[in-house]
Amino acid sequence: MDNLFLKYMKERTGKKKSSGPNFDVPGPVISISREFGCPAARIANKLSIALTQKNMAQEKKLPWRWISKEIIEESAKELNLSADLTQDLSDYKTRGFFENVALFFSDEFYPSDVKIKNTIARFIYNAGAEGNVIIVGRAAESITKNFEKSFHIKLQAPIEWRAKQISKEKGISLADARKEAFEMDKRRNQFRRYFEKERPDIDFFDVFFNCATMTDEEIIEMVIILAESKGFV
Repeated sequence: MDNLFLKYMKERTGKKKSSGPNFDVPGPVISISREFGCPAARIANKLSIALTQKNMAQEKKLPWRWISKEIIEESAKELNLSADLTQDLSDYKTRGFFENVALFFSDEFYPSDVKIKNTIARFIYNAGAEGNVIIVGRAAESITKNFEKSFHIKLQAPIEWRAKQISKEKGISLADARKEAFEMDKRRNQFRRYFEKERPDIDFFDVFFNCATMTDEEIIEMVIILAESKGFV
């Protein structure tokens, strides 16, 4: 089985080995990508509960978990990033040339963009390989795409619907919410582009859901049915 993560590491760092564990049959893993404003964390949480209950009913003592912020927290810890830089990483922010020069002469450590992305990729790869995990965001669909036991979904919705959700959640105007949605989508796409190389979404995702027309429960039910059809739930 081709190891996608090792391939990335070899191409970008010249290394032939990864410090991650060697899994014979990685997964199962479900990845959830989303446009900003779609409820990925909420759906991941509900889905993990539903899958855990399903396993218990079948006398499989294998709980499902979901991860999102843990990806950044563990990667930042490994990279020894400060709280401010960790927040930048969480918000998909990258730094320009002059900002990097300023950091070079400061007491604050900030690793290269490539090192950050490869550290995140290694964490996602290893978490996915352990199995029974739902991974939210951070190009997980690309990093675990070669896993035989994997299923990748993307949550989408019209911009006006997303703006209303963001406005309500953050207490900001619709105009500001719309602007924030466009900006965050742009940052996330830039991050994914590092791994996906301008390839279309259809190359990575198995199914797309419109959050404006489907409830959380409907999406979760469909994911479970489709995952069952793939033979790993």
